[in-house]
Amino acid sequence: MEQPISAVKRYERGLVLKQVQIYYQALEEFQQAALDPQQAGKAYVQIALCMRSTGQYVEAVAAFRQALSSTTFSTTERLHILFLMGQTLESLGRYAETLEVYRCIRNEDPDFPDIESRIKNIGVAGRGSCAPRQLALHQWVQRLLDFWQQVQPRLVSLLQETWTSLGRKAERLETSRWVKATYPTVHDMACRIQHLDHPLKRSTPSVPTGQSVPDRRSQMDKRRHARVKVQLRSQFSSKTRTVAGHGELRDLSPWGCRVTSPVGVPVGTELECCIFPQDEQNPFTVEGATVRWSRPQEFGLAFTNIRPGVQRQIEQLCRTRTPIS
Repeated sequence: MEQPISAVKRYERGLVLKQVQIYYQALEEFQQAALDPQQAGKAYVQIALCMRSTGQYVEAVAAFRQALSSTTFSTTERLHILFLMGQTLESLGRYAETLEVYRCIRNEDPDFPDIESRIKNIGVAGRGSCAPRQLALHQWVQRLLDFWQQVQPRLVSLLQETWTSLGRKAERLETSRWVKATYPTVHDMACRIQHLDHPLKRSTPSVPTGQSVPDRRSQMDKRRHARVKVQLRSQFSSKTRTVAGHGELRDLSPWGCRVTSPVGVPVGTELECCIFPQDEQNPFTVEGATVRWSRPQEFGLAFTNIRPGVQRQIEQLCRTRTPIS
């Protein structure tokens, strides 16, 4: 039975994912870490920073407020969290709340860096003629964000179903091409259908003694580089963050891998792939990996942008595993 992952471990994994800008998976780790009262304060700060990085400023403000309710911070740490929340409120154009936060910081520490100039600038912006228009714009953007939050789950589900359907169609198309190449004439195709209708009358092609029938699938499955058997956890995301998920890495070579995942990924997608070794420490980050083929529940990657140090680590890992025949 697997031991549950500790909140400290969740928090550390979230920091690694945040550092490589895999924000949505980092959020999942921080949210799990926040269930522990001892980790909740700093976990909510990291949740807020991830929200800001993905443009979710309203949610970031809520996470900062949640973090400030924790009693684990020192006075200095609390002031820095307040300052980050003030910056976020300022980005939203919520000037009254921003001034309240900045003045609270000034009351506790008049020498806090940049606080006096920010209060003056906010005062000018709040009195300016552009403030009503900025407020109206913010309200419109907020409504748009609320609408997006409602449709996002359904849209992601629809996209996954679409990619899965396209993968099945691609497989059927590939099968159709193979059949046409093998039986190019209408007469040959009719003969093939007749054999399918009468399975007991199928004939086995004659093969010279001592030779075996070549396996077409094994010929198609040849790779440029030898692959090894592995079973490692992996996480991936596209540069635009429109595709992201986790999976299990099954086959591996210094130049590519096979990933099983419930997330459908279209052929040609450029991904950033994070490979976790068995001890879950120091993941290998492949900065560029192109999807070469895709089927339901799995897809193949070719490493197109990989640092030499990471490639050496993967080569070392491959040398310790059993090659796939």
